[in-house]
Amino acid sequence: MSSSISAAWFRLFPGPKIPDVLVYMSDTWSSLLQTSPSAISFEKDEPTLTDNLCEALSDEDRRFDWGMDCDFQAETWELRRAANGDVSRIARADIRVILGAPGTPHLVLEFKKLDGSASSKWKYCFDGLNRFIDGKYAVGHEYGIMCAFSPLDLIKEAGDLARYIASADYPKRLNCIPAPNGDVAVSPSMMGGQVHFDTSHFRITQNPSLPIVILHTLLPCPVV
Repeated sequence: MSSSISAAWFRLFPGPKIPDVLVYMSDTWSSLLQTSPSAISFEKDEPTLTDNLCEALSDEDRRFDWGMDCDFQAETWELRRAANGDVSRIARADIRVILGAPGTPHLVLEFKKLDGSASSKWKYCFDGLNRFIDGKYAVGHEYGIMCAFSPLDLIKEAGDLARYIASADYPKRLNCIPAPNGDVAVSPSMMGGQVHFDTSHFRITQNPSLPIVILHTLLPCPVV
């Protein structure tokens, strides 16, 4: 979405901004850890964890208390129409946040599990982050969110993840746009303390080729 369109929609439909959604998500997850730890332990698979979180985010009383005038939708498909009129299912977003009335800007949240291994980081990057870059998610949008569930120290794991993204030929494969100082992963985030770091990416599959900023955040997910 372009900045001008986003601003216009937000003036007409003043839904929550991205930092508000992230704080709400973090608080909701913390509440689940206190009330239902075994239901969201790290042993659960990723769809189970995201469905549990999305159900809690959608709770009417919780949304009202937080002023979350938006919808949280789980496992929604990205549909794409071809030139011949055929429609295909391109990818399925873990959680989609509709930031106002239907048709207004939305925010895609993609989730993965990080256990400290290189294989989990590879999956985070090339079976998650890359979906924003290749145009499967958030077409025309300026921001997307990559979120990881992890049982490890989140600060250390976020630092290891940032270094992983910046290593080898991954910045090239992920179409990374370095910051002026050359950093691929930028911290602190432009969106505040709920985000561990930001990365920016070209999306050459789109016309025009608008870049996207991905906000990377980790949620604690203990082994129970």
